[in-house]
This record gives sequence, structure tokens and C-alpha cells, in this order.
Amino acid sequence: MSVLAQPVPFERPPARPVDAPPTAKYVAYANEVATRLAGRLSGRERRRLEGERALLARARFIELNGVVHHYQDVGPSDGQPLVLIHGWDCSSFWWHHVVDPLAQAGYRVISYDLKGHGFSDTDPRQNYTVAGFSADLQALIRALDLGAVHLAAFSLGAFVGLHVAAHHPDMVRSLIFFNFSLLPYNKLASAFVPRLLDVVFNRVLRPIERRNLWWLPFIYARLVMAQHTPSISDIRLGTLGLRYCDPAAVRVSATELSRPEILNAVAEQARMIRQPLLLVAGANDPIMRPADGRKLVALTPNGSFLEVPKCGHLILFELPEQVIQIMRLFLKSVR
Repeated sequence: MSVLAQPVPFERPPARPVDAPPTAKYVAYANEVATRLAGRLSGRERRRLEGERALLARARFIELNGVVHHYQDVGPSDGQPLVLIHGWDCSSFWWHHVVDPLAQAGYRVISYDLKGHGFSDTDPRQNYTVAGFSADLQALIRALDLGAVHLAAFSLGAFVGLHVAAHHPDMVRSLIFFNFSLLPYNKLASAFVPRLLDVVFNRVLRPIERRNLWWLPFIYARLVMAQHTPSISDIRLGTLGLRYCDPAAVRVSATELSRPEILNAVAEQARMIRQPLLLVAGANDPIMRPADGRKLVALTPNGSFLEVPKCGHLILFELPEQVIQIMRLFLKSVR
């Protein structure tokens, strides 16, 4: 699909006492989209921006641990809650293919932006750690009175979901992880990779996005990260995440995830969880390798592993229909 599909017009939930005002970056981008739609555009670009405007119309905001977060709440209010956690330097829009089909299947689907990502505010304390993100997710579940939730997480988001499931098992009913695995500690890589990622994302890719050269990240994603070519609309949503991610979030998260105690904690937490877990790996993922995903699942008492052929690290954009089907089948099995 070359342009964004129009989201299904679910009834917007009524205002809640926990609602917060929109963040400045959300307001700025919503105004930018409205201004562009008022001008002359190609048919394809107009349809793409109309799809984004429909996604923006679903926005809600909530303060969690002193930081205003953007989230969306779609589907029946009495449906089983399904919370979607995006990856590193991404946004909740990475899940846009999944939200409506799962809501139509009867789930209450909550997607949100981690602090410092997407349209959520930056954290003045720069607490962009797994424990910090986990505390925010716990606060979101409590604030929305969700009870035990299904958690679906992509890449970095799985560190967060696993942390909550291990330390607060009453909050989590099941887990689906995409593109996640054990990451063996390497002393040389731990010294080099955080600096490299800071340069690549903060000094190269982010300025490129600001100049609207989105096709350069597109080429990078296709050649390095993906086995299937994501749509232009999806790449544009992906590069939108680059625009609004706090550069400090990249530095802090990359540094933390290179520390041996953080990497070793993944195995420890995997042994702790008792909830049903499905880990979905891309056979050609250059970052979270399937062999290390299998090792992680082997540590869990109730885990399953699925390897998707000819898939890289961007499964949410590479194979969205397969992701939807996998989630439907797994969630049905744990009802």
C-alpha cells in the first residue's frame, strides 16, 4: 500500500480527568499537516497527509511521572486491553497498521509514545532508561485503570515490557515481542556503538529528515534493516520519529543498553515471567538475531518462538499483514 489507509472512525472516548493539554510538538506538526493540506498537492501526497491527519485526530495526552505523554485509545472500552510499545527512536505510529484490525477484533488498543519520543514531551531529568520507561508504562496502566493487559512490543519496547512483566506480573496478561533477543555483552562494542549511534542518528539522520531528504533513510532502511521494501508512507512516518525524538534519549538509551548489568538482566527477567510469551524474529534481522531470540525463549517457562522468513528488523513496516495475523492468533490462544 503506497499511502496510509484511513483509520476506522471508532467513537472517541469522552474526556477524562487524567487528560493533559497537547504537547507543543504535536500542535506544531498538526498545524504543519493542516497547512500543507490547504495547498496544492499531488493526489498521492494528499492521500498520505489525510491519513496522517486522521491519525493525529485520535491523539490524547496524559501526564505520567511528571512528563506529558501522547497516546491513542482505540476500540471498545470493555475490550481486553492491548498496549503497544514502540522501539528505539521510533513512535507509536509504527503500529498504525495493527491498531484498527485488533480494535475491530474486540480489543481495546492503547498505543503510546515513550517519553522523549514521538509527540510525548522530553524528560528534563533525561531518565531514558529501561526502569524509567517501565515506571511510565506502569503509571499509564494505573491511570487508565486497565487492569492486566496484553503487551505487544517492538525492539527496545520489549526491554520495557519484559521489565514490567517480571517485576509487576499482576499488570501483564501476555507478551508478544517483535525483533527482540538476548544481546551478548561485548566490551569493545559497548565502548564504540553508543558513540556511533549518537553520530548516525543525531548528527546525520536527524538533520537529513529536517531537510526533507526522507529518501536517504529510506535507502538505508531498505539496504541494511529490511528484507522487504516498506511503503513510502511508512518510511515518512518512521522519519517523523527521527524529527521529534530527543537526542538525549538516543545517547542515554544506547549507553544503558551497552552495560553488562542491563543486558544480563534480560535473561534474569525472562526466567521470572510466567505469562504466555510469543517472540517473533525476522530471519535476517541484523540486530536482534533469531538464534539469540531462541535462547531467550528457552529461558521462559511459557514461551514460544516464531521465525519469519525473509524479514529484517522492521517487521511492523515490512510485513504488517503477517504481524496482524500473528497477533490475532496468539491473543486468541490466551483468552
